[in-house]
Amino acid sequence: MSLINRFHSMGLRTKLMLLLLIITVLPLGLLGMFSYRKASTEIQIKAYEIILENLSQVNHSLTDFVQDIEQLSMYIYSNEDIQEILSKPSSRSVAEKYEDEQTVNGILKSFLGFKSWDIELYVIGVNGERYFTGDFLPPAYRDYQPNWGLFRKTRIAGGGPAWDTHYSLKKIEDYGAVLSSGRLLKSIKTGETLGYFIVDIKESALADKYQKAHQYPGGEVYLLDANGYVISSSPSKQQVGTRLNKSYMAEVLSGTKGYFSTVDEGSDKMIIYDSSDSSGFKMVSVVPIGVLTKESHSIRNLTIFIVISCILISYCIAYLLSDYMTRPLRKLRLLMNEVEKGRMDVTFPSKYGDEVGHLGRSFNTMLRQINRLIREGYEKQIQVQEAEIKAIQAQFTPHFLYNALDSINWMARIHGMDAISKVALSLGNLLRFSIRRGNPVIPIREDMKQISNYLTIVQLRYRDKINIELDIDEGILDLYTPKLLLQPLVENAVGHGLEMKEGQGTLRIWAGAVDRYVQFIVEDDGVGMTGDKLAKLWEQEGDSGPSAKTRIGLHNLKKRLELHFGTVYQLEVESEAGTGTKVTIRIPCIADPKEVERVV
Repeated sequence: MSLINRFHSMGLRTKLMLLLLIITVLPLGLLGMFSYRKASTEIQIKAYEIILENLSQVNHSLTDFVQDIEQLSMYIYSNEDIQEILSKPSSRSVAEKYEDEQTVNGILKSFLGFKSWDIELYVIGVNGERYFTGDFLPPAYRDYQPNWGLFRKTRIAGGGPAWDTHYSLKKIEDYGAVLSSGRLLKSIKTGETLGYFIVDIKESALADKYQKAHQYPGGEVYLLDANGYVISSSPSKQQVGTRLNKSYMAEVLSGTKGYFSTVDEGSDKMIIYDSSDSSGFKMVSVVPIGVLTKESHSIRNLTIFIVISCILISYCIAYLLSDYMTRPLRKLRLLMNEVEKGRMDVTFPSKYGDEVGHLGRSFNTMLRQINRLIREGYEKQIQVQEAEIKAIQAQFTPHFLYNALDSINWMARIHGMDAISKVALSLGNLLRFSIRRGNPVIPIREDMKQISNYLTIVQLRYRDKINIELDIDEGILDLYTPKLLLQPLVENAVGHGLEMKEGQGTLRIWAGAVDRYVQFIVEDDGVGMTGDKLAKLWEQEGDSGPSAKTRIGLHNLKKRLELHFGTVYQLEVESEAGTGTKVTIRIPCIADPKEVERVV
């Protein structure tokens, strides 16, 4: 709230300058922020796609490597020399065994010389013969179990290639074989099992394949099998041989390729992964998002520089524009200060064609009118004094009328003219009541007295022509009603209903309580109204005849009821030509005049 008050207390030039700055700086800031975010996002997405493409290439290279290993094992499977040697009994001579060993070792070493692979080859015969390219034969291959590990998988494959990951925690810088491929060797002629061909792949052989995928500092690369076990990793090797226990593994194992962000070890990471369709291996690259966003810092710095430069330029332009726009207003304010000091001869130089120029010309016109009014004020001062004297004299007029009516009353009583005395007395009471000021509502008892005064005059005027019937419930006389509520209805009934009737007529006035309302009925058996006149009764326009006066009286009555009671009232008119007219008013019961809002 204090900021709003400060803004209101600022000068117009300062407000304009602030508004111009806001209008200029806000879009620039939003545009800069949007551009930076858009560029940063595009850079990151491009980096993710590049990493994903590298992983796909690595996976393709690994797929070729796997296919080469499978082709090698297939060659061993179909080699006639190996088929013949593994078919020999173990009881043959030592010389023959030595000759067979040289033959098999020559075949195996020929493959190692042809390919720059960091692998070990093993030919394991069921006849007890063991041939291998390494320095020693692992115990698991010397005394193998046909129903365990890779040997079980090769038997299930039935001569097809089988792969197995070494599920063991390796020591630091001692990783050995991390992946093995095997094939069951059978006799081509008889189908009899001859042995197994095993290829042990070293971790270094796999690491060479994906080194190019590790490009960002702080990043990690994993080669996983289909079950999530780490076959190889970079730069850390400690998780090789174990199942990778990360929160993002469920999504990696369920998908084929893609990238997504996650929180790992308290920092934001981007996970990019690709799967091999043939081997089922997955390449996973974990890259810190903060490393990727560093490349967009130059864009951020350039954006900030441009925005700050634009703000400074906008400030200068806003200052010049606000000063130019408010200069005539400041001039006008100085002239107004002079007028406040009493100088009425100042003039605003209206050389502007805009709204400020119109305001200045209006100021000049206002000063001319003020000077004219001051002159006219002196001339009318005497007229005002004369009007006050006349107003004082006019106060004696009601008293003069009261005294005159009172004199008529006494003179009539002295000469025995009781009718004239009653008329004068009733007319005086009506005069006092009609001009009396005070609360707009009065007791019903008092209003009925004024109706009686009026009816006294009516009876004296019309004598036996009008028969008057009054039925007033005593229980409502202490309630309140708007002053002169029934007066116009009684006048209309007498003047427009009964006066024009041939012969004697009856005027009935009934007042009583109905539910929580006070109801008044003014009914006559006069000439009444036709249906057309009754339909036009509430219209504002019309002729100037008696019906027009009736409409005016009813409209005024309805307006007073609306002012006092809003919609909580009823005003109904029923009439039939030649039968008479009946007017019903229903208002709420008012026990205290304060319940009705004062209407003057």
